[in-house]
Amino acid sequence: MSKHFDQWKHDALAVDKEDLSRKHSIDDYIVNLINQINSHNDYYTSSSCSGRTIVFTSSPTVTSSTKSDCQWLYVTHEQADLQTILECLEQRPKDIDMISIKFEAFILHVICRTLECAKVLLNIALECGYRNSGLVLSNQGKITLAVRSTHALEVPIVIGSCLCVDQNYITKVVGIANEKMTANLAKIDKFSQCVTNKLST
Repeated sequence: MSKHFDQWKHDALAVDKEDLSRKHSIDDYIVNLINQINSHNDYYTSSSCSGRTIVFTSSPTVTSSTKSDCQWLYVTHEQADLQTILECLEQRPKDIDMISIKFEAFILHVICRTLECAKVLLNIALECGYRNSGLVLSNQGKITLAVRSTHALEVPIVIGSCLCVDQNYITKVVGIANEKMTANLAKIDKFSQCVTNKLST
């Protein structure tokens, strides 16, 4: 057991601590889940996302791509709006090399007091279908559980400043992203219920 856990938790959950995410707040859909985990004596959350669909710019080459190269043109944590995305692409800067549509599923990072505690929550995550979940142990003794799934999608639609697909294709991609979001939220519901039922306080 890390002797520093309680201090880490106190510092992480301090009311005046700045939220460093782009949104600067917890996504509405998972607020109750986050609060439930943070109220447990043996866990606290360090980062989370309920899932999102984004339209973003990037460099066409992996080696030159950095976070500063990426600009979000559209983002939603709910069902994506096709018309808004089409308007966004129509109004895109003409000098952008690449624009992609991307769906990212729910992800949650939880700091755990002990390895035994971490295994309990990991097993719950795996039972709920979060098969990419795993544990990371830092040199400071911090035990982090990453809850992750495989529901991902990333499709480039602008390459070399040219829109390479037609509206019908974009419509289908957005439809797939929305189907994934529906499945994603259902899986969050299942995970939240399992945490309630199986994680004793």
